[in-house]
Amino acid sequence: PTEYLLQLAVERGYGDRLHFISLGQGQGPKAEALVKLGWDTGDWVCLQNCHLAASWMGKLEQIQESQDPKKISQEYRLWLTRMPS
Repeated sequence: PTEYLLQLAVERGYGDRLHFISLGQGQGPKAEALVKLGWDTGDWVCLQNCHLAASWMGKLEQIQESQDPKKISQEYRLWLTRMPS
């Protein structure tokens, strides 16, 4: 899936505006900062290995629900990946 996302980003002119972060211990604040950056700039964000941060998914839900749709760039995209179960 990452290859396809990278290819899509390049095709759409977002090759340098696609940010990846691998979730795990202590990465929650960095991921939150990337998400909020994306809201402001329209950058794309991919949170990888969400299965390693299951306890943080509730916080991510709160972050997403706190969005003001009128203030978020229409170009912003958020992808989540995890290992198949």
